[in-house]
Amino acid sequence: MKVLVTGAKGFIAKNLIAHLKEDKNIELILFDRNDNFSLIEDNIENIDFIFHLAGVNRPKDTKEFYEGNTELTEKLVKLIKQKKPKIPLLITSSIQAVLENDYGKSKKAAEDYIINNIDNYYIFRLHNVFGKWCKPNYNSVIATFCYNISHDLEITINDENTSLELIYIDDICKTFINILKDKMLYEKDGNYCYIKPRYRVTLGYIAKKLMEFKNDMISIYVPNTGDDFVKKLFSTYVSYLPIEKMCISTKTNVDERGSFTELIRTMDSGQFSISFSKPGVIRGNHYHHTKMERFIVIKGKAKISFQNIITDNYYEFIVDDTEVKIITIPVGYTHKIENIGKGEMILIMWCNELFDSKNPDTYFKRVENEI
Repeated sequence: MKVLVTGAKGFIAKNLIAHLKEDKNIELILFDRNDNFSLIEDNIENIDFIFHLAGVNRPKDTKEFYEGNTELTEKLVKLIKQKKPKIPLLITSSIQAVLENDYGKSKKAAEDYIINNIDNYYIFRLHNVFGKWCKPNYNSVIATFCYNISHDLEITINDENTSLELIYIDDICKTFINILKDKMLYEKDGNYCYIKPRYRVTLGYIAKKLMEFKNDMISIYVPNTGDDFVKKLFSTYVSYLPIEKMCISTKTNVDERGSFTELIRTMDSGQFSISFSKPGVIRGNHYHHTKMERFIVIKGKAKISFQNIITDNYYEFIVDDTEVKIITIPVGYTHKIENIGKGEMILIMWCNELFDSKNPDTYFKRVENEI
């Protein structure tokens, strides 16, 4: 399948092209403002689908709006009518097409020309798109905030309560590819198509979250990525972070048994840690009332044993690195883990709450009555 993408160096196109390249059955023809239109003319009869993403939104002269948005679209549509009238055309327009500014009018004229001249089209009115590779300090508040905050620069907010409806770049790409593959997963209202999901948030909320991300990235905390918007905003923020800030240090506690390190602290789902134990070392011999743990031995061999503090019922598991197993330690059971192998034992632990030295919920009691 041959696919034409216009505006190939733009934000949306760069992301879409990256997705399209993952399909080995797709051959791409890329067109940008510096290319001669003959590139499209020479290939049109072999093209199976067109993503028309080219456009002008911040020109030096207002006539460039009409040249880049209206005239290029008209030229493309005329070529389609003449050479391949049934070829699908997907175009990215703007919600500003309903406004009486030059940008909006140039987009509306392009839309109308498509509607009046061909049948197989998809017009997407986009707005406030965010995600990786968007140019900062240009026309995207998310890109600007992400870049400036991650580079220790000031941001300006005139009204924190200003509300924005946002669309994520990968949701756009997935929708476009679904259309390419005849999976019609999009919203339509008359002649116009829309992306979902959309996120309604305020500038103040965005700035607050981005500042939290900045602090998270110098710690072992991670944000609540169970929230779909937060997950996508966090991924976007990290894409603007200088590479040298991608590496942080952790605090490791070392004693005669080995070492223990907290790896990740989440805002709503507890924390992850790792321990290294020498042969014969026993850790634990304590219980919790609310704190619940999961143990995963990823290197070596261990005996994990636990005993009900009321009934004294005893249980144990022998685990090693030949098969990854997850052992859940229930509350109300004193428990211990012993390295019974000949070498170092490495244990990954998840706990359902963050460790609080003032309220550790940890009580010493030996595991007894072993099998």
